[in-house]
Amino acid sequence: MNRTADIARIAADLALRGRPYVLATVVRAEAPASVRPGAKAIVHPDGQVDGWIGGSCSEPNVVRHARRALLTGESELLRIGPEDLEPPVGVTGLTTTCPSGGTVDIFLEPVMPAPQLVVVGHTPVAHAVAAIGEAIGHRVLVVDGREGPVDLAAMEEGANVVVASMGHYDEDALAAALAGRPATVSLIASRRRAAAALGLLRERGVAEELIAAIDTRPGVELGEATQEEIALAVVAGIVQRLRGTSAERPRTAVDPTSGSEILVDETTPTADHEGVTYYFSCHGCRGRFLEDPARYVGALPGA
Repeated sequence: MNRTADIARIAADLALRGRPYVLATVVRAEAPASVRPGAKAIVHPDGQVDGWIGGSCSEPNVVRHARRALLTGESELLRIGPEDLEPPVGVTGLTTTCPSGGTVDIFLEPVMPAPQLVVVGHTPVAHAVAAIGEAIGHRVLVVDGREGPVDLAAMEEGANVVVASMGHYDEDALAAALAGRPATVSLIASRRRAAAALGLLRERGVAEELIAAIDTRPGVELGEATQEEIALAVVAGIVQRLRGTSAERPRTAVDPTSGSEILVDETTPTADHEGVTYYFSCHGCRGRFLEDPARYVGALPGA
């Protein structure tokens, strides 16, 4: 599957569901290569690929760099080719040992949907949280909860949930939120009310590790703060946690066969030699290393 219409359909579905992905586009291909300019693929956070942007020489490298792009939010242009590759400034060069010897340039563009902010409650502080969330570009879903059971069916996995019902249906809202695999859950309540709500969740059999993840600090620590100030503190805390997650950096290593810095994850080819683990951009590079490890180990900086 590599028709533009298929890729566009998948991208539209992911956007509708608020799912991040990376659009990988072949912008240049130097024969012999198995892809042509314009070929596209979608790389998901788990490394699954929809589309075709090359075989075993290209795809593993594309997936690793696409996953980094989802962490950093930055686009990247890759040039994947033979050992004598000399990419221009601004292009990431990745060496492979594929027999074909072709070169491809692939542009990686991360598509990051705005975070979903679910606000439960009909109180002034709930309205303030929703307003601040909209002002900073979050996709806001407000759930009133007064008409019946708290319905969070429209909540997405990975959403940020703020329960600001001020004692009316806190436990129901928290239980529903925790069942939806949120990124964060915040409860705005007094110290006594927060303790009571968490106690009722325990009585319902909610796992302790889920309860421990509920943030009750804004309502407790800010004391006499205004509703707007509490709302600002809640949203600021969510943003801080989001930024902290996105700041995580992937591991890197030097491929001894090319001297290039590569990304390291669970799919990176490895080989052990004299008690040291070495990492490679492709399985062909690993095979070449195993034929003569001393040749490549001796050429590494500091060897």
